[in-house]
Amino acid sequence: MSKRRNFLRVASSMGVLACVGSALPRPAQAQSGFSANVHYIDPGVAGPGDGTLANPYRSWTSVTWAPGHTYLQKRGTTYAGVFQVSASGTAEQRITIGAYYRSDGSDDSAQPKPVIVLPGAPATPAAGASIAVYRQERDFVTYRHLDIRNTALPEGNDVAIVWLGNDCVFENCNVTSSSAGVYIYEKSRVSVSNCVLDVISTVQDHGNQGILAAGNTNIDDIRLLNNTVRHRGGGSATSYGIRCEVYNSTNFLTRVVIRGNRVSPPSGVPYNANRRAIGIYLIGAQAATLDRNTVTGMLTGIFMNGGERSYIGNNNCSNNMNFGIHISGQAKAYLIERNICNANGGTLTSTYYGRGIELSSKVGQDAVSGHTIRYNTCMFNYNYGGPLDNGSEGVGIGVDDGTSKCVIYGNIVTHNEGNGIQLYGGGDKARWPDTGGHTIQSNWLDSNCRLSVLNRRSGGKTPSPFQAHIGLTYIYGSPTVVSKNVFLGKTSTWVYTDGTDSNVMVVGRG
Repeated sequence: MSKRRNFLRVASSMGVLACVGSALPRPAQAQSGFSANVHYIDPGVAGPGDGTLANPYRSWTSVTWAPGHTYLQKRGTTYAGVFQVSASGTAEQRITIGAYYRSDGSDDSAQPKPVIVLPGAPATPAAGASIAVYRQERDFVTYRHLDIRNTALPEGNDVAIVWLGNDCVFENCNVTSSSAGVYIYEKSRVSVSNCVLDVISTVQDHGNQGILAAGNTNIDDIRLLNNTVRHRGGGSATSYGIRCEVYNSTNFLTRVVIRGNRVSPPSGVPYNANRRAIGIYLIGAQAATLDRNTVTGMLTGIFMNGGERSYIGNNNCSNNMNFGIHISGQAKAYLIERNICNANGGTLTSTYYGRGIELSSKVGQDAVSGHTIRYNTCMFNYNYGGPLDNGSEGVGIGVDDGTSKCVIYGNIVTHNEGNGIQLYGGGDKARWPDTGGHTIQSNWLDSNCRLSVLNRRSGGKTPSPFQAHIGLTYIYGSPTVVSKNVFLGKTSTWVYTDGTDSNVMVVGRG
């Protein structure tokens, strides 16, 4: 997503659902009973009501919003119409919007969530399809146990139905949207957790995201936890599942945690119809944590550009069209460990190369450097689109284009169509004078470069001489050590070097 002016124009004229604020305490459970600060909504009652448990409101338009108050819709009911929050809470008095079920005002989470169906495109924001509009989001608001829907949103960029601001909590909710899902724009201390988002079904003309946290300011303490994003294949090439990004190099995302999420096409669809949709996309984060996520059927599972000291661990990024995990830009000192990146490489066009883990950057010397890649499993990655079927694509772990000073150890890298581990310095010594400084040690490599999916190799499935478990090309500068690796299977070459590697020491060359 670029710094587009459409964002402000569309956001201020389309239906949305929002909140904004500052410190993110975990609010107490919504009150029940007859407290004057608890208001009840039951769309199934006959009269307009007064919001008491005995005489609930029939419509959300009857609500008067106030800090410290709780608003509950009865489970199993459907409200269709305007839902617009007109006040913020405070740090001491949050607003809570949730559900109740029993006659005493208590809840039963086993019952269906209350449904809120927002109207389609209004002529003005006040006409209906918004809980708040861009730059009028509400602070210190908690949403929980709601089923929020709008499948009649107009075509446009960043047309979300949920806008969250500072110090908001959005948890255990369902979101169904023809366009975007949950947006956090230039806000901090926000949590989105345990939600199911069924989003981005409209045509591929506009940029929309399942979950977005972005802006031109520093953004702090964003937690995206245990959500399911079902990306239905609409949107432009930049419509992603989860997108977190700052739009200039002077700002950063700090304390970002993206954990336990699942991003994929809907059930039964192996590959996303939007061939460029990335699962999790993170730009400009410092010390981010991405762990225990699962991404399948997208262009790339996890893409990270820039930042330092981030952790990428215990993710499953398999069966994507291009890369499982891709690190690029000005990115340094990541720990990439215990990920499963198998069977990446799609059959859909001629451009999907297929790699388990890929580190590369066109920026310049040391742009991608100092990473530790350990204990990952990269198997059965395929080359469907690479220009050469010579082992340089369909690799398990690729460390390319000037990447330097990485430690690669303890990985299981087997049965990939190309090299198991590939180091490719890019060949431009003026741009990348030092492409070495790597340690490749104690990896388990078995039966790499034995299969040609499209039978394009000279001699059919016979590997060419430079197809190997470990391939090093244009690796010069700082010393590189290859040692104590285990080589199995019938791969003809254990370690391939191209003659530019006087700085490379290989122990156990095949």
